[in-house]
Amino acid sequence: MVRKWPCKICRKWFQPHPRAGPRQHTCSHPECQRERHRRSCASWRDRNPDGDREVRLRVRLAGDRPKALEADLLSWRSARDAVGLEVLAVLEEIRQLLHVFVRDAVARQVVGTLKQSSQVPRTARETASTGSIRPP
Repeated sequence: MVRKWPCKICRKWFQPHPRAGPRQHTCSHPECQRERHRRSCASWRDRNPDGDREVRLRVRLAGDRPKALEADLLSWRSARDAVGLEVLAVLEEIRQLLHVFVRDAVARQVVGTLKQSSQVPRTARETASTGSIRPP
């Protein structure tokens, strides 16, 4: 049985969990656990200043990709390893801009096609829509 010792947060004496033993330094009160977690996260951020930035970039690169890119010849992991995370983020931004440009260009083409179809004489449009050529 492990002996009691004071909590590092609230300084109250507590009996550590038998499985944790001497590794447990805080009691099980929610306030102490929250403070322990906060301190642990702050310590991690001090040791890894760019850690959050890399995680945000990874999440951004992982999501919002069209399904066509899922089975492409070049895997995103090998590209990231080859050029780095920052360059891959720039490439992803360029891909998104190209996607928006193509989407807008297709929409403009549809509008242009509709304008041209309104200039076709009415009789030709009626015959094309009614299907004057009937299948046998």
